[in-house]
Amino acid sequence: MSSPPATPHGGPRVVICDYNALLQSVTGLLRMSGYHVFQAYDGQAAQELCAYMPDVDLLVLNTEGTGMDTPELVRSVRQIHPGLPVLHIGKAPIPGMPDDVLNLTDAFGADQLLAAAVRTLVRA
Repeated sequence: MSSPPATPHGGPRVVICDYNALLQSVTGLLRMSGYHVFQAYDGQAAQELCAYMPDVDLLVLNTEGTGMDTPELVRSVRQIHPGLPVLHIGKAPIPGMPDDVLNLTDAFGADQLLAAAVRTLVRA
């Protein structure tokens, strides 16, 4: 498995937007791999969490769980954190999503998830 890039505060800080079985698994895997993971139950909670955390390194989200327009959620969070890397987990890319958002199909293995997280962080 890949290791997360080192950051001044230990491991990358990740906000995960959604609360379902898929992202519960993602949370556990990222935590076991050295990431500091904070969960938001929906898009509004993710916005609020990102507003209070000045050192967020990555936003992971799932289309169904945001409760709002997902591309708009990314744009609003990036007003607070310009250029914040975003990893979208879903069946297909979403129309209107910023071009630099990495899409990971929701049928993935642990190594694929960790590689996507590292790729997303390195691209930033």
